[in-house]
Amino acid sequence: MDAYEILKETPFFSEVLDESELKILSDHARTVVFDKGTKLIEEDGPGHSMFVIVKGEAEVTVADEDGAVATLGAGGILGEMSLLTGAPRSATVTATETIEALEVDKSALANVLWMSPTLVDRFATMLMRRQRELDKMYGGVAWGMLRPGKAELTSMIRDFLQTTE
Repeated sequence: MDAYEILKETPFFSEVLDESELKILSDHARTVVFDKGTKLIEEDGPGHSMFVIVKGEAEVTVADEDGAVATLGAGGILGEMSLLTGAPRSATVTATETIEALEVDKSALANVLWMSPTLVDRFATMLMRRQRELDKMYGGVAWGMLRPGKAELTSMIRDFLQTTE
């Protein structure tokens, strides 16, 4: 699994990052494997990383909703809002089969942002576009997602990524 190629093929990253930024991020991303039944992320939990599913499938569930609200397969991304803003996870994602994924954590992304300060604005724009897509796919307001404006979202990203654990 080549991290650079995966990130380059993932619109969330390829539409925001240039070639050198993709290279820096891929150098700091890591491959992870989740067995069937494993929770990749848990609703309301903390989140300092996001995942790109390379192989396998997972289902997304949310408290107060019957059954899965979505199924994610290869190319699916999860955890992006928490990674960028520090917001609690808005859903639980459980592997329905073995999953291979690429994990991008806060420190990996901070390396790229340090090299390219304008990246925060580009990611804020991407998060807003992604939210509109999720709303359209899932009929109105997608589960538990934040709805800040661009200025507030940009500020949240900057503030979170400048804090240290």
